[in-house]
Amino acid sequence: YDPASPAFRDIVSEKSLGNQHVDGRVDYGSEFPTSGPHSPTPAKPGFYDKPAAPEQLVHSLEHGNIVIYYDTPGEAALKQLHKWTEQFPGAWDGVIAVPHGGLGERIVLTAWQHRLTLPKLDARASFFIDAFRGRGPENCVR
Repeated sequence: YDPASPAFRDIVSEKSLGNQHVDGRVDYGSEFPTSGPHSPTPAKPGFYDKPAAPEQLVHSLEHGNIVIYYDTPGEAALKQLHKWTEQFPGAWDGVIAVPHGGLGERIVLTAWQHRLTLPKLDARASFFIDAFRGRGPENCVR
């Protein structure tokens, strides 16, 4: 990951808010959290048509998963999201696509301590996935 590369422009890096396991809801102060206290149970990689608990998604980020938030990005973008979730099903390096109302065509990608918001799906999403997938602090694979 080279922050100076044009492929990685617009990636926001955030400080860690911790990684404790907690029960119940967490106020992350962000619609798209990239770290923090979380559920002891991670969300499984895959394509979701209903929202998932942020506390489970954050645990998945800690494992090294990529979480992609979508709303109505268009048919081609939905096909690509399905493809990535099928291509990367691993518990420690998977991709999760989860709906989030209000985004319209925008796509938000998150990894542990990193976020990328795109006006619509483009090649930078692939670079983000390749740069951060499998690189969470609790990852046992890489």
